[in-house]
Amino acid sequence: MKNSRQLAFRAACRLRAARCLIAARCLIASSVFFLTAASAQDEQPSANLAQADQTLRITSAMAAPTRAIAHVLRDEIRRPAEVIQFMRLPEGARVLDLYAADGYYSYLLAAAAGSGGRVFAQNPIATDNLEDVRQMYSLADALDERIAIAALTTVTHVRSDFAALPIDSGSLDAILLAQILHDFANSTDAGAIALLQQLGTLLKPDGALIVIDHAGDANQDNERLHRMPIEEAKRIAQAAGFSLESESALLANPRDRRRRPVFDPMLARNTDRFLLRFVLSP
Repeated sequence: MKNSRQLAFRAACRLRAARCLIAARCLIASSVFFLTAASAQDEQPSANLAQADQTLRITSAMAAPTRAIAHVLRDEIRRPAEVIQFMRLPEGARVLDLYAADGYYSYLLAAAAGSGGRVFAQNPIATDNLEDVRQMYSLADALDERIAIAALTTVTHVRSDFAALPIDSGSLDAILLAQILHDFANSTDAGAIALLQQLGTLLKPDGALIVIDHAGDANQDNERLHRMPIEEAKRIAQAAGFSLESESALLANPRDRRRRPVFDPMLARNTDRFLLRFVLSP
């Protein structure tokens, strides 16, 4: 019975991965069509051509054989191509993926930034929790393996504490905080604000801070649930010297009642998430 269940689970995973790959290839086809159409129109702005080219690189990377199947299986929920388009990265962008874990976003951000870009995939090294240490090193090893397999020459794996990032001030076009801000905010406001203030020093004047996080409600145990209210994220960013430029419901899931921990198997990773783009306040 156990073997039958394992085989059924693996078959389901392969089917889901195949569906995701088909969707990615459809995106590639539409990107090629758009790129060709844009090239055929002299009056079309060059910005549209650059955007189409970037989209083509992202969708091609999504369907690449060197990409981990575990990552492909997350695409349906995470919608990475649309998320990266929301980030509005310039060609040759320098991007920090804070707490990159096994590099789900780092892999695709490298494609978006292009051959002249640079992605700093950061993973922390210090913690008081032994289980956290094991997980950190397991994820970091997985990222190193993926960088090697896919020959991601524009991705630098940064192993450092959050407070000691070896990145030049004013050098980044964008910083991505994917499902990490809640850990700081649920500890202390001061710690979360200090983190964002530090990150702000790394951004170029026109750089952007992108926050993705699990939506929570006020007056509940968000530390246990690993969530945070969207208004709290906005308030903390504003206190750290940022202004909200845009937000998106791209990752919203109204079926998530926000009462379960985000790791609850019933959610299958499909939490209600918010997507915010901040810029430095003038």
